[in-house]
Amino acid sequence: MELVFNGRMLLVAAMGFFFIQGLLAAKVDVDKKEQTVLVGDPVTYMCRVAVPLQYCRVEIPGLRSFNLNKGMSNADVAYVGEGLEYGQCGFTMYRVKDNNNGEIKCTLGITNEPQESVGAMSLIVARKPQPPELDISRGADHVSVYKVDDLLQATCLVRDGRPVANISWFLGDDPIDLSELTMPTVLDLAKENLQSKVQNLTRRLQASDSGKYLRCVAYHPAYPDGQAETKRALDIKYAPLPQRQQIEEFGYEIGKAGSINVTVQANPRPTFEWSVNGQRIKEGSNDNTGIMMATLAEELGNGEYRASLRIARIGKQDTEKEYILTAYNDQGSETYKVKISTNPEPKGINKFLRRHVYGLYGYEGGVVAVIGIVVAILFVILTVSLLIFAKLNGRWCFSEKGESRYIAESSDTESADVRPKETKCRLPSIQLTSALFKKKHDKVAVEEEPSVRVLDPDEGDTATITAEDQAKEAEVATKTAEGKNEAKDKGLVYAELDLVRTNSPTLVAVVKNADEKTEYAEIVYSPAKENEDEGADKK
Repeated sequence: MELVFNGRMLLVAAMGFFFIQGLLAAKVDVDKKEQTVLVGDPVTYMCRVAVPLQYCRVEIPGLRSFNLNKGMSNADVAYVGEGLEYGQCGFTMYRVKDNNNGEIKCTLGITNEPQESVGAMSLIVARKPQPPELDISRGADHVSVYKVDDLLQATCLVRDGRPVANISWFLGDDPIDLSELTMPTVLDLAKENLQSKVQNLTRRLQASDSGKYLRCVAYHPAYPDGQAETKRALDIKYAPLPQRQQIEEFGYEIGKAGSINVTVQANPRPTFEWSVNGQRIKEGSNDNTGIMMATLAEELGNGEYRASLRIARIGKQDTEKEYILTAYNDQGSETYKVKISTNPEPKGINKFLRRHVYGLYGYEGGVVAVIGIVVAILFVILTVSLLIFAKLNGRWCFSEKGESRYIAESSDTESADVRPKETKCRLPSIQLTSALFKKKHDKVAVEEEPSVRVLDPDEGDTATITAEDQAKEAEVATKTAEGKNEAKDKGLVYAELDLVRTNSPTLVAVVKNADEKTEYAEIVYSPAKENEDEGADKK
């Protein structure tokens, strides 16, 4: 047991010694940790320390070790630097070979250090990978023809490259969205340090994808142009695509020849047929008058075809007709309505409305739609502005419920109602007739009509007042005035208000004119002290 213990102690001591020696060794500064070069290119490395060197030994894969110093060179390696006395150990390889790929070491000997200092660098000699391989799934019918909404699955593989190649996907010239791609997988081949990369694509096909190339592009420095690609054309079947607005053609001249052209997108090529006032005209044939001729559709590429209807001489009645083109293939059919006009093509806002608004709602409905949208926006802005104004000023529903203020309403009779009123939330009434439609003779009309006085809805139901009631009010007002004179010395004010609440149909309604005003007064009374009054009387 004792021997084993002593052996362990010796092992730990030795490890500690070598660890300390390693710490004492000078740190080597390497200018390049990793570098990728092509076969046949030169490469230069530099190892340096801050103290003079005794020797500089370099180990390169595929070559023997070299003890370098200033002025030393051979067919493969040459020393680079100011000299060992400056702590520099640099070298240049004239022509890199494929077997030089790997880790390069520079071992430096220092005079006052028992431990050698070592620096390491990674030399990657690029090897051209295989051309990219593209594998795509078949269509719904297990053939290479697809339909709209088919799910396309594709895989791109780039084999045996050093370093690993990069992959990018394109549909035509447009890059594929990253959401349709999986994370690439890198496969390492231990032999010769080669790597392969594979990436998958999943895409829901659209009509616009038809006729385009699905491209997998691999980037690598060893490729002749830095990249290589493989591609597959996508053949997607779909019915003729609709157009969201009625087609309008302008600039026709009465008495001259004209042509109506409609561009249709479909795959495969559709068959075209015109219909004018119930008469059908197939492509390549004339109508019964011989004035109109449907020419064979012209193929424009990328699934686009242009169908034309030629008119030998345009008359005024031709501008009033509706021309209907029907296109159909084995995937479906679509109709296109065309109107022609002798007016020039509209520009500016009219052109925008025709393309983006009238096409969605129809020509007549488009104007109404635009007006409706504008009115709705203005209404929303007005409503928001009123609410903000009410909030800032504490009006209407935003007024404080706890605040109560009772104001004596004084008229010619100086009557006052000091009863507390119930707080209600009322929006302001908007009177448009008096502001917009008031005329000079309105005053005469008001004087001739019986007047109606509407009470405040907070005070109760609507009440009507007859001539007798007016007399009673005058008598009450006189009594009130006399009572005020009697109570003047006492500092008291009496106010009476007599309301007649009845629904009798015999009562005559009384309405005050707009010129007549009702005065409101807030009565504030502070009784004076008797001593002060007596002193004033004596003076």
